[in-house]
Amino acid sequence: MTNQPDLPSVDDVVDAFVCALDEDAWSASDGVMQLLLALHRNNLDQWRREDVTRAAYDDDAVVAAAKRDIDRLNGNRHRLVEAIDVAFATVNAGDVTSPLATEAPAMVFDRLSVAAIRLHVTRGAATENGDLAVRVPLLEAQLSELATALRGLLTDAAAGRRRFAPYRSLKLYGDPA
Repeated sequence: MTNQPDLPSVDDVVDAFVCALDEDAWSASDGVMQLLLALHRNNLDQWRREDVTRAAYDDDAVVAAAKRDIDRLNGNRHRLVEAIDVAFATVNAGDVTSPLATEAPAMVFDRLSVAAIRLHVTRGAATENGDLAVRVPLLEAQLSELATALRGLLTDAAAGRRRFAPYRSLKLYGDPA
């Protein structure tokens, strides 16, 4: 994406996602990368709250509090995804007759984030349970394949061969506004 210097490359984003998890490095100077890392941090926080619901399954108060946090985090996730798609909408070079992709870039970045988190968590768990180590190469392949697919979407959109519609959540989280 050399014609979009203000947009990070897919590889830079994946590297930032992995680095953030490995080195606890969550800051970026670039506005779009800041949004992407905010999404990634939000996903990690949501992952951890979901873990609480499973660990405290018999404690209704703890599960309820975690569920409220998950709903808040998911609402924030949707806002971040929408903002990221606005930033990447400039990549769309095609007109309305270009084939429409099933996902906009931000949803794929969201999936990349979760894949990076899953890989990170599995690597950590595999140090304590060697049986989990067989999952690591599979997760690495999934992360790589997803990044390749996103690179293809962005390249095709920039060339006008495909287009995407920015994601709009329109979800209600108990708040009609």
